[in-house]
Amino acid sequence: FCLGEGLPFLIENVENEMDPLLDPVLDKAIIRKGKSMYINVSDQNMDFNDKFCMFMTSRLPNPHFSPELSAKCTVIDFTVTIKGLEQQLLGRVIGMEQRSLEETLTQLMEEVAANTKSLLVLDKQLLDRLSNSTGNLLDDTELIEVLANTKAKAKEVEQKLADAEEKKIEINEKREQYRPVATRGSVMY
Repeated sequence: FCLGEGLPFLIENVENEMDPLLDPVLDKAIIRKGKSMYINVSDQNMDFNDKFCMFMTSRLPNPHFSPELSAKCTVIDFTVTIKGLEQQLLGRVIGMEQRSLEETLTQLMEEVAANTKSLLVLDKQLLDRLSNSTGNLLDDTELIEVLANTKAKAKEVEQKLADAEEKKIEINEKREQYRPVATRGSVMY
């Protein structure tokens, strides 16, 4: 009935294996005759509507479907912890209520990652210079200049990271104002 009418179809408590009877539906083995569409299920041609969709649920915590079944459908894991759901909802609420705050936090995180990466690159360059240096280190003016430059950039990056940490604390304080809404939403779920 659902196939022909284009209604959603729900199969509950699916185990690791599926009945081969559903293979033509999962494969979307549609037969076209004129303007009509059919699917051959159990040696019977059944009407098919493009709006038809099938959902399968499982109570298994970590189902191991066959590769064939996994290729035929999309597996979505709805297992989530209360804290994880609360964080997701908090991000959504702030995205709706104060979009600029969430965008600032995202931008801040990107800057922190870029600054941390540049600090690692500077450290690597300095170590390369030191390991490739020959002779007396104090006589190598190029190495001393690189060392001074690296030290200055490292202080600058560390200052940026400290400023970012302060901003992050400030943003998180503002985010906490919306925590009760996120907590309530996660409890309702």
